[in-house]
Amino acid sequence: MQLTGLFLLLTWTVLQTAEALQCHRCTTPACTNTTSVECDTDSPVCTSFTSVTCSGLASLVTVTKSCVKLSSCTTPLNQQTEVSVNLGFAQNTRSQLCCNTDNCNFQTLASPLCQQNGKRCPSCGSLANADAGSCNSTMSCAGSENSCFSGTISSSSKVRQGCISKNLCTMPATTEFLLDSSEVTITCRAPWSLKVNAGLLLLGLSARRFLF
Repeated sequence: MQLTGLFLLLTWTVLQTAEALQCHRCTTPACTNTTSVECDTDSPVCTSFTSVTCSGLASLVTVTKSCVKLSSCTTPLNQQTEVSVNLGFAQNTRSQLCCNTDNCNFQTLASPLCQQNGKRCPSCGSLANADAGSCNSTMSCAGSENSCFSGTISSSSKVRQGCISKNLCTMPATTEFLLDSSEVTITCRAPWSLKVNAGLLLLGLSARRFLF
């Protein structure tokens, strides 16, 4: 009876080990080398992130590959996506892939660019103004940012406004991606397009010439 129980226990252990997901994990700070590791049961998803933090003329690129919880993914599984949050004085944008097959995160994703895309949104202008709740500036959006957002941090006067990828507006992990805080509530709306408003301006000038 004891031998039968031991056999069943060993069989269960082998099956559990065989079913564990394997993911690549970075072994160097720049992720130039990786190793395949077995994921824990509470982290059943492989991920590959290439993040770019843009501030003025400077940018910092970070590559991450690891096992993560499903809640850490802000995009659908097995779909490479670019997401971005831009406060005007600082931008965080990244290409990301979350997948659930063995070593599916082997690829290092290309770095997203911080180039302007012709859309504009309200912003706070500086971190000092944002923390003081004084926001009366506008900013140019970049990359995949196709929506404006605004939010306040509860129990404080801190405000956050700027450009965001629309797909982040309805994601549970948005608040953590924005501010590393679960105490912020945001709303999103359509941005102002430079191209559309330039067309309206030309139309207005043409009408003025016609009338006068």
